[in-house]
Amino acid sequence: MRLTLLPTILLLPFLFALAACGGDGQEEVVLIEDAEAIALQIGDVPMDFLEVEGSAMHITNAESCAGAQGDERDECLSRLEEWGRLDGYQVEYAASDPEALLSGTYSIFGAVSIYRDQKGASEAFRVGEERLQEELRQLEDAAAVEIPTIGDESLAFVTIDSRSIGTRDISISLHVVDFRRGNVLVRIGATAATALASVDDALRLAERLDERILRVASQTSPAASPTTAP
Repeated sequence: MRLTLLPTILLLPFLFALAACGGDGQEEVVLIEDAEAIALQIGDVPMDFLEVEGSAMHITNAESCAGAQGDERDECLSRLEEWGRLDGYQVEYAASDPEALLSGTYSIFGAVSIYRDQKGASEAFRVGEERLQEELRQLEDAAAVEIPTIGDESLAFVTIDSRSIGTRDISISLHVVDFRRGNVLVRIGATAATALASVDDALRLAERLDERILRVASQTSPAASPTTAP
């Protein structure tokens, strides 16, 4: 069985959170318009990883709300409009070796959402945290993970599932790191056998994307460069 929680969550409008790590209270002005320009790229993942066919795509607001029905879908679209969500982009990479899950991380997922301003992005992050906290109270195989702060605010959690290989069921863990930098929300997920899993791979990639956001922001709009040290 393939762990599907992360892609499912990322198609929703909320960047879910379990435990948030706040910054020093000072906001950085970072304005990015192109989601794909700062997204996870093939050069970010191990050399033996390949892009999963069909996984790279822009995610519109309507697509973000596709999992909701009726009034819930209307509320979802209304909130995204209120928060000023402009665009999103997601992509998944997987190890080319089918036995890779026996040696470490074998699947990596990344998603970016762009908002009109950091106020809307911050509110989306906050609401996502509240909603996931409610849902995780009902889950047994999920837990918060402590990480150093990334961007303006960040969080991490892990979920555990299993995958069948031959006659064996192997426990697998999905570590997720979410963070906000200015008007950008980012999610990175890394999946590995539980016995070998840690948050480190997801954390390293999140830090790399945070650096990219700052670099792209300074190149495209010098006036919008950060006013405080990251």
